[in-house]
Amino acid sequence: MPTLPDDIVNEALDEIGVADIGDMQQGGKAANVARRVYDTVLRGMHAAAPWNFARRQQQVTMLGDVSGQYHTNRSVVPVPWSYVYDWPVDCVHVRYVLGLNAYALDEAGRPLYAAPPWNRPAPFLVTSLPLPNPIESSWDTIEGHSPEETRGIATNQLGAVVIYTGLVQYPDAWDPLFRRAFVAALAARLALPLSEDKRIGVALRSAQLEVAREALIEARVRDGNEGWTVVDHTPDWIRARTTGGVNWFGGPWMPYQWGEDAGGIY
Repeated sequence: MPTLPDDIVNEALDEIGVADIGDMQQGGKAANVARRVYDTVLRGMHAAAPWNFARRQQQVTMLGDVSGQYHTNRSVVPVPWSYVYDWPVDCVHVRYVLGLNAYALDEAGRPLYAAPPWNRPAPFLVTSLPLPNPIESSWDTIEGHSPEETRGIATNQLGAVVIYTGLVQYPDAWDPLFRRAFVAALAARLALPLSEDKRIGVALRSAQLEVAREALIEARVRDGNEGWTVVDHTPDWIRARTTGGVNWFGGPWMPYQWGEDAGGIY
């Protein structure tokens, strides 16, 4: 039997000693609070570490080219970038941007020069573009999109390939460490509003935040060890963006906002 989001909520409620719910649509205080915070915590925890289970790779669609050579729309490209690309529909956090390599081959199909299988990560900027989305479109299913604007990725990289963290909605597809961290973070968000004694609620929240913090640190170390860990050179633009731990390509992890009493973790 598949694990449902309602099951995850009940796990979080178990952690703070609150009675189970049937589902998040049933009404009642616990169900209503869980429904309000579930998606926010889920997205935040996805962006907090380079989870291998949520890694996605996609060559994205160009939305604008400042030169007009590859796309007729020039006005949407922000200065000083050359191109803007569409935001992947399931993207929570862009890890880095690569470009496709063009190989020069001889008549026998052999490379004329040695070339790596990918380029080094390129500088990029996540930005809002003045591209309205029709009301009847599925704009509400894409993060950052609205009827007035479109989220995009600005870069100087032609043929951009985006490596990103995609939103995984199905609990059975989650990494066990992610599930542990998410359940604890969700329990922390539920503890205060569902506790009659607010002092107990604050204590429960702090305890669950510590569980989530430890699981997140463990996951970052484990996922880092599973990847290629050699970086010949970290460009200045990446080093300046990095706020703590880095993944194997030098990019930053997003901090998870734990709350006023716990601070953030990087």
